[in-house]
Amino acid sequence: MRFCPAFLLLFPICLTACEPALEPGPRVSFVGSSRFNPASRRITAAGDTIAVKVFAEAGKDDAPLTHLVIKAHYQPRARPLIYTTTYEEGEDSLSFRLTYLDTLIQNANEFAFQSVQPARTTAGKETWTYTFTDSEGKNGVRSLYLRLGRTDSAAAYHSYTVPLQAPGAFGRRSFLALREGLALPSFSLRTLPDNQKLVDLVYVPGSTTINPGLATTTDAGLKLPWVGRATELYRTPLTASAFTNYATTEDLTNIVTQYQNQRFTPTTRTGPLTKDQVIAFRTPDNKYGLLLVQDIITTGIRTLVLQVRITK
Repeated sequence: MRFCPAFLLLFPICLTACEPALEPGPRVSFVGSSRFNPASRRITAAGDTIAVKVFAEAGKDDAPLTHLVIKAHYQPRARPLIYTTTYEEGEDSLSFRLTYLDTLIQNANEFAFQSVQPARTTAGKETWTYTFTDSEGKNGVRSLYLRLGRTDSAAAYHSYTVPLQAPGAFGRRSFLALREGLALPSFSLRTLPDNQKLVDLVYVPGSTTINPGLATTTDAGLKLPWVGRATELYRTPLTASAFTNYATTEDLTNIVTQYQNQRFTPTTRTGPLTKDQVIAFRTPDNKYGLLLVQDIITTGIRTLVLQVRITK
């Protein structure tokens, strides 16, 4: 009897196992630079922004790129959490998923996308996933995660500072979800009903002589193509130093109730804002809070810098 050497019998198996995919999908990579963040990292400031640039190329010439979806997975949820003794990190029932962008691509063999994305304001982890699809339905995926720790997570209220930008090119962050502390661009809302249900406020541009303001998403003048959240805004005479004195659920609830008859005209707009102005608000789900106009930036990209305190 003749025997083949064992290595000859195994050789075809090795070829099959080690051979790269015969029909690869899109190739996706992050672009790193002094501006763009290409990797997972820990963030130190609630409400920070992360600049990301992602590049994809088709796996083959006759299967161009057709679709890009960017999603964020928050663990725990982006909304403030009242921690219990039974809480366990990574518990999926407390997680939250947000579709940041869902857009078609016009049959491109290469595609680059860059954005300045909002980081969470509550403690926890968020995983950003970038999925490119080609004309054959094959996917290429890259992801990174961000983690934020806070020493005041057990406080009775949630606080953060967030920049809200004037509308403009490249989907600037003009919409604010008060509970989550997320500033979102218009492209995150246009065709995504779940995101539309989150946002409370919109940046209202001013002019060279008039400061910008804020409007709720129910404001008729915005002509938004969806039904907005009926968050209520109230005038207050509070100062910036007084703002810091409201540090409990009872404090915030009482001060909002005290000024609930001090409505703006129209009730859905603040009109031009001034630095250090304090506005009280109540969301449709009865979360009470105060908003301080920390700064009004009029050079470069016009921006309102807001400090927010909101009950959990």
